[in-house]
Amino acid sequence: MYYNQKLPKEVEKKLDDYIVRIKKINWFKPAENIKKEDVENQVKLCCEAFKVKANPEFKYLKTPQDWGAAWNATRDAARDAAWNAARNAAWDAAWDAAWNAARDAAWDAAWDAARNAAWNVAQDAAWNAARDAAWDAAWDAARDAVSGALDLLALNLEGYKKKYPKGNFINLIPFWEMGLYPVGIVNKKFIIYVSPRNLDFPKELK
Repeated sequence: MYYNQKLPKEVEKKLDDYIVRIKKINWFKPAENIKKEDVENQVKLCCEAFKVKANPEFKYLKTPQDWGAAWNATRDAARDAAWNAARNAAWDAAWDAAWNAARDAAWDAAWDAARNAAWNVAQDAAWNAARDAAWDAAWDAARDAVSGALDLLALNLEGYKKKYPKGNFINLIPFWEMGLYPVGIVNKKFIIYVSPRNLDFPKELK
């Protein structure tokens, strides 16, 4: 079996499709056709899923200090009560039978690609000092991929689906697909970092 264990066919297909989706992401490379309306709508959807109120706030990833600030913001977001509760719920509710396999598959699908993409950004700008910060960003990406996979699994359970009908961390994946770096909710702001790699910050988002 792909996940080294027998899973219900519909669950395995969902995980297969999700892993394929993760592998297609161009991490930290903003898409040329990003629309502010699409980002704002996704922020709204995420806030509804996490049961919080927040407005989007965009920040640049231009210097090593920016990457460090993003990492610190991520840690702050992880301490947000609603954010933390949602993550714990997804991890606790994911099926025991598939938890490890889904976690490992999602991590493997995201980690190397996200790490290389983040480090390439650092190299392109000659930021040798940014290596650790870039890898921290890659770790965030892989962690979100894992959380999304566990969220996907948990949505097969009625109790979880009743509490999070739209899921929670699965809704972060569209931001990564846009090449954005969703940090989370800090001081009632939904923080999103943008890497200028190969593309200026889309004017429509400024």
